[in-house]
Formats: sequence, C-alpha cells, structure tokens
Amino acid sequence: MRSVLGWKAIETSCGRFEWEGVTLSAASVYFLDAVCIDPDWLYVATQLEDLDPHETSHTRMSVLDLTQSSWWACHDYEDTIVSVHAYRLPKEDLPDGSRYAALGMHGTVHFNERNEPTFKEVIPGAGMTEGNFGGLLTHIRLIDGQLWACGQHGQVYRRMGRDDWQPADEGIRVHLNPSDHAQDVEGLLDRMNAAPMLSCMDGASSDDVYVVGLGGYMAHFDGTAWTRIDLPVDEHLEWVRCYGPEEVWVCGYKGTLLRGNARDGFNRLNGSNDQQTFVCLTKFNESVYLCAEEGLFVWNGKSIMQVRTSLQPELQDAWRVDQVDGVLWSVGVTDIARFDGKIWLRVEHPDNERIGP
Repeated sequence: MRSVLGWKAIETSCGRFEWEGVTLSAASVYFLDAVCIDPDWLYVATQLEDLDPHETSHTRMSVLDLTQSSWWACHDYEDTIVSVHAYRLPKEDLPDGSRYAALGMHGTVHFNERNEPTFKEVIPGAGMTEGNFGGLLTHIRLIDGQLWACGQHGQVYRRMGRDDWQPADEGIRVHLNPSDHAQDVEGLLDRMNAAPMLSCMDGASSDDVYVVGLGGYMAHFDGTAWTRIDLPVDEHLEWVRCYGPEEVWVCGYKGTLLRGNARDGFNRLNGSNDQQTFVCLTKFNESVYLCAEEGLFVWNGKSIMQVRTSLQPELQDAWRVDQVDGVLWSVGVTDIARFDGKIWLRVEHPDNERIGP
C-alpha cells in the first residue's frame, strides 16, 4: 500500500518570498537538515534554489505538522543553518520555552517554538566572522539533556544554560590564527590539515560522548578527557548514533558502516557497495537505516540492501533519516517520506513541484 500526502491539506504556500528587496514568486527549496518531533511533526531547514548560499546568508525553516488543517508553515533566518534539533517534550517542560534549535555555520543558535522564533544565542569564538578563526560549525545534538555543538578544527561546545556555551574540546581542538603565521603560510596550512574536521557527534551521557569527522577521525570523551579511537577505516565519517554505552553506530564514505564502542573497539560491517557514501543513519525496528545519494538503505543484520517503498516514483534520494514512536522519516534533497512500519507515505513540500502522481 502507498499514498501521497501534502497538497490537499495545504491552504497556503510558503513559496512567495521577498529577500533584500527581491521578490521570488517560485521559491523552490532543497533540504539541508531535518528532525522529527513526534510521528506527525517534522522540522526542516531548507535552502531556496534561487539564492546562492555563498553570496546570501539565508535559510527557510519549514515546520510540518500533519495534525493541523494547514500542514506547512515557515519562517526565515538571515543565517546559513547547518543542523537542527527538536526537544521531544510537553510544551510546559520545554527549556526556555522553545521546542527547536537551529545551528548557524558561524555559531549562532536560533531557538523557536513551533513557527515562532523566540531568541538566539552566539557561541563565543565559533565561526569565521568578526575576527573569529574558530572554523565553521557543522552539527548540534542533545546529549544528556544539554545541547552540544561541533565543527571544524576540533571545536566542541556544551550549553550549560541560557546564553552559556562553554568549550569542551581540550585535547582535540587546534587553534588557528593567520596572524600568528604571517611569515609561515606553509606552517599554517600544515596545522589546518592536521586539525580534526568534525561532522557529527552523539553520546549516551555527558561522560560518554563521541565525535567523528574526515579521514576516519573519531574521538571519545569520558567526562574528563578526549581520546582518539583507532578504527579499521580511514574514510571520511559522516554520522554517529549512540544507543546506550555498548552500541554505537557510525557511517561514512565508501560504504562505511561501523558498530562498537570506545571500550571494545569498532568493527566494520560488510555487505555494501564501496562506492556509496552513507551520510546519516538511525535505528528503527531493530534494523539500521542509512541515507545515500542513491536512496534509502537498510542493514538487516547480514547485509545492506536498498529500501523498496512502492512509492511512485521510488525515493529520489535520502539525506536525513530519523525516527520516533514507531514512525520513520526519510528526508532527501527534495523528497520526504513517512513509514509506520507497514506503509510508506510521501509528503510533498508546497514550495516544490510534485514528485508523486
């Protein structure tokens, strides 16, 4: 069985858009990051096709709520959002009254309740603006009730409270300042090449945290110090997920899929095409789902197989995958689908052309 969701319930589109005095009447979007809040609720960071992100800092945040008469709502940030988080809590228990957090590449964190921006914070020293040389940020994740963020040069930060982000990267951070190498450009390049370029982080607790990045980089934080972990691969690593202290999954380039933990080490699981790049993963119904340019894949305990949804057409690609309360969400560059363990449903975004029939 299959179905297509989206258009019959949309009363208004987020598509008409004005930015810096320019009106874009057909503002199609592609998806940058996404997180599900509950089975019917998704938060998506999108980029407008008509804007060059290298020239204009802008991200459209789209909120999908299938329980509402108008499923989609949106708001815009004058920032390039790279990662999003959502608190899966009752409204009265939300920290600072905000459900979402969206991380900008230069260290601004935007907080939001449903579709209403509430406040923002700036991580001191992060980013590459206003004299900062901390490097760009890449990922935000909730660990043990606190937000953490990571990025280039081994940056790791931990949110201790309102407007209180503290560095938590001693031992892996490489501090770079071009003025210190004015007469030694080669030395600066060597330090840049040696600095960890972190792509993702997760943890079972605040004293059991992992970061992964380029060149097969992985490190573990035990609450006191970071330790580099030797791995059976040196491929770029894109994503890490912790399901307790004993079960940690990692994916990346050339079909890399790892399972293990800092204490016992990691094993590479075979059975995939080594030309694929897995950019995200999540565990759902005892299987591990993986995102790739070619579509959504699943590790069934023996091998990695492409997921067949019976959607028409099949999933265009997969960029982010997330699950909550028995429902799996797959978000591609322009394709969104929902799976309840039995039926796949495609959800069309109102700013884009239809994918399904």
